[in-house]
Amino acid sequence: MAYFAASVDDIETNTKFAESLDADYPILSDADKKVAGAYGSLRPDGGASNRWTFYIGTDGKILAVDKQVDVKTAGADIAAKLGELGVAKR
Repeated sequence: MAYFAASVDDIETNTKFAESLDADYPILSDADKKVAGAYGSLRPDGGASNRWTFYIGTDGKILAVDKQVDVKTAGADIAAKLGELGVAKR
């Protein structure tokens, strides 16, 4: 299992943000917004991406998409969804 975040911000902004969080996961930069556009998460004004969580299987297929992400409960919500999807705890 792997996890990461992606943002439409540039790499410098994402690096500073990751450092401020002391993040133990990568924050990828999609500054040209091609990935957000391909996944349908780019907002209609094209300025930012919606804060959605995609669960992608080892075969590359999207298993679930959470479009109601709440930053206050995201960790617990992700853990619960992974359990529902049958991902073993580490």
